Amino acid sequence: MQLTSENYYSPAANALYYSASQIKAFRKCEASALAEIRGEYERPMSQALLCGQFVDEALTGDLEAWKLKHPEILKRDGTPKAEFVQCEEMVDRAKVDPVFMDFMDGDHQMIITGSIAGGYTFKAKYDVFGGARIVDLKTVKDLSNVYLPGQGRVDFATAWDWPLQMAIYQELYRVAHGVRFPCYLAVITKESPPDLTVVQIEQERMDAELEWLKQAMPRIEAIKEGIIEPRRCGKCAYCRATHKLTGPVPLGEYEEDMINE
Repeated sequence: MQLTSENYYSPAANALYYSASQIKAFRKCEASALAEIRGEYERPMSQALLCGQFVDEALTGDLEAWKLKHPEILKRDGTPKAEFVQCEEMVDRAKVDPVFMDFMDGDHQMIITGSIAGGYTFKAKYDVFGGARIVDLKTVKDLSNVYLPGQGRVDFATAWDWPLQMAIYQELYRVAHGVRFPCYLAVITKESPPDLTVVQIEQERMDAELEWLKQAMPRIEAIKEGIIEPRRCGKCAYCRATHKLTGPVPLGEYEEDMINE
C-alpha cells in the first residue's frame, strides 16, 4: 500500500502499519487501542484536538483545505467561532518568533515507512523535516507539569508520550537512511497570550523509549492479531462505554484505588 496524505489515516493504513499514535494508545489502554484499529470505536473529536489540528495545518499544512473538512469550527461568514479565535492567536504568536519559525522551516508533512523494533512495519508523518533535524509541532494548555495517577507530576512531554513518538520517528529515518537526526518539539501554549518553547528530546531518553518498544512489540502484535486478549485500563472513555457489570463490588476496591493514585 502506497501511503499518501489522503489515505495516511485510513482504516486500511492503520491496519497495515503501526504508528506512534497506535503505540501510545496501546500503552495507555490495550482494549481501546485494539477497538480503534478494528473500527469498533472512534475517539471523539474534541475541541482540544481540533485546535491542535488548526495550528498544525496553519504552520505546516493547508489550513484552507482543512477548514473545508471541518466547517464546524467556522461561523457563517467563514471566520472561526469564538472558541477557535485562540488558535489564530497561537499561530500569529508563533509567526513573530524567529527561532520558532526557523524550526518550522523544511519539508512539511513528510511520510516515511519502514521496519523497526524487531521487524514491525511502521509509518510516520513528520510535521517538519529539514536542517538535519526532525520537528513535531505541539499544542498544550501550558508548560506546567502534569499530574498522572500512579506517577505523580511529570513534564508535559512525558505526560503525552512524546519522547516515545520522537524515538519512533528517529528510528524510522535511521533505518531508511543510516543516520540519526536530533528530534525537537516545537510547542505553543493555549494561554492568552500564548507562550512558546522548542524542546530537544535527549538521545538517552529516546534510546530508552526504543528499548521499551522492542520489548513491548511482541505483545502488541499478539493483541493486534487476536492471539491474546487486551487489557482494559478501566478508566478511559472506551472502557467506561463498554463496562459491563457482573455484580456488586466491595467498597474497599475504590479505597485501594485512592491509595494507589
